[in-house]
Amino acid sequence: MEKRVEVTIGRNHYTFIGEDEERIKKVATYVDSKVTEVLREHKIVNTVNVLVMALMEMADEYLELKERLGKIETSTNRLLKKIEEI
Repeated sequence: MEKRVEVTIGRNHYTFIGEDEERIKKVATYVDSKVTEVLREHKIVNTVNVLVMALMEMADEYLELKERLGKIETSTNRLLKKIEEI
């Protein structure tokens, strides 16, 4: 059953609708921490600019993790092939 979930991100209040209330809150908390970090580090006052900077940092983290995962999958597949050969 979908629920209305109230969260705060960057001092702004938002309402999300979804089934997994805890997941929505967890994601919102992460986004809020990134927005807070950008505000603290870059002293940006324009809300849109703060959100774009936070999104850029999050996208950078995502892409780095995706690249690492790709390398891990490649290594794992190589190891599995060696095990099958044995």
